[in-house]
Amino acid sequence: MKAESGALSAALGFTAADLQANRQGALSPAQRERMQHARRRDAFIAAGLFCLLALAATVLVYIGQFNRNVISSGAGVMLIFINAAMVGRAGRAFMRMSGDLRANKVDRLSGDIERVLRRGRASDSYLVRISGVELNVTQEVFVSLEHNAPYRIYRTRISQVLLSAERGN
Repeated sequence: MKAESGALSAALGFTAADLQANRQGALSPAQRERMQHARRRDAFIAAGLFCLLALAATVLVYIGQFNRNVISSGAGVMLIFINAAMVGRAGRAFMRMSGDLRANKVDRLSGDIERVLRRGRASDSYLVRISGVELNVTQEVFVSLEHNAPYRIYRTRISQVLLSAERGN
């Protein structure tokens, strides 16, 4: 049992202090720091992609106008729409993580785990069902959980990031 909890802890990246804070319904200071770092990293990546796509769209629209090429202009306009969708998605993710950091609340899911492996052409999807909720997990987390065994899983309320888990009784 101790080796199992160690594998689960390593797969989800939590410590005993994180688990204790999650049991009390809050984020640990280390989890808050990791979420702030992830939020900042994602924001920088989104800003870089925005600039790159904006530059590419500008070049394509310019070339299309200069050469009177409808295809280049159309590709530039499509890149503008793709860029807008990407910025909206990144903004939504940023706001969700900010909401979790502000609220400092953790949800607990309890019950028997059902592991579901969905085979795909390019890759497999690892799902865990608990209390009627489906969670996408990594292969490491999937392997660390025992099928049809009781667990308590802790996750953030808004962005639903998995924080920690422990074997139930």
